[in-house]
Amino acid sequence: MSYPDTPIGAEEELRRLSFDLDDARMKLRDARNAEVAREMAYRKARRAATLSAECPKVRRGHGSEPSVTVAERDAWVEQACEAEEFDLAIATATRQAAGDLLRTLQAQASIQQTVSRSVMDSFRMSSGQGR
Repeated sequence: MSYPDTPIGAEEELRRLSFDLDDARMKLRDARNAEVAREMAYRKARRAATLSAECPKVRRGHGSEPSVTVAERDAWVEQACEAEEFDLAIATATRQAAGDLLRTLQAQASIQQTVSRSVMDSFRMSSGQGR
């Protein structure tokens, strides 16, 4: 971020930051939408895996049939949904990064507003308007 030392330069920097903020808001919105889509895909995959014929059914072993615990079934379901869980994690990280960028730009805009006021005051004082 630069700090232009003229009123026009300071205003241009504020305008640039305003555009950047708008862009960051749109990116955050898109990242939230993508995260929701990935969350829904993950939940759908978990339901499908849980209800699939291949999913181990929880049972006590009888004779030569082995037992299947809830933890074993849940591990099978998690393994069946690894790709969707990974996609969700990436979408969540992307949304968090978009939020971080927006907060950073908001802080930069706040600093630039302060700098712009100071530049305007300096020019008013140097031109004799502040007396």
